[in-house]
Amino acid sequence: MPRNKNLRMVLMLTGALVAMIGLAYASVPLYRAFCSATGFNGEARRAREAPRYAVNKIMRVHFDVNTRDIPWAFKPAVPYLDTQVGKTKLVTFTVTNTADHPVTGRASFNVLPDTMGAYFMKLQCFCFQDQTLKPGESRDFQVVYFLDPKLMKDPDTKGVGDVTLSYTFFESKSDGKSGT
Repeated sequence: MPRNKNLRMVLMLTGALVAMIGLAYASVPLYRAFCSATGFNGEARRAREAPRYAVNKIMRVHFDVNTRDIPWAFKPAVPYLDTQVGKTKLVTFTVTNTADHPVTGRASFNVLPDTMGAYFMKLQCFCFQDQTLKPGESRDFQVVYFLDPKLMKDPDTKGVGDVTLSYTFFESKSDGKSGT
């Protein structure tokens, strides 16, 4: 009888260990999906269409760009845009591959303050796909975005006047077929 109890205990502990390891591996993609769906933690959301109305509020959207372990120069065409809530805006970013070989990269993005993530909506963005640049190639990438008028009803965004859209390009191990 004690042997069966011990075997059962070992099986239960092994099952718990396997479940914990599985959850640890799944937690990052699940967290990213949650942030993308809800705008939590400053994650901008993807929109299917522009809003049907605008409101009488202007917010300044600043553009912050960075690279991480990728030989690219990356800069916005303008440092900021004054944006009417509910109106679409287009901003251009220039990226140059400074390497002597093709490089594929992907941009991650964030919106600050975090409370604005749920209301910063992108209709078009280079960050949705990998991008491949040839040696020395420069390319302009565009983002079409709007600030959702629903932010006017959120008490957490009441005092917000400035928003920062931040991008970081990093090297992707993709074959580059999806991005160009």
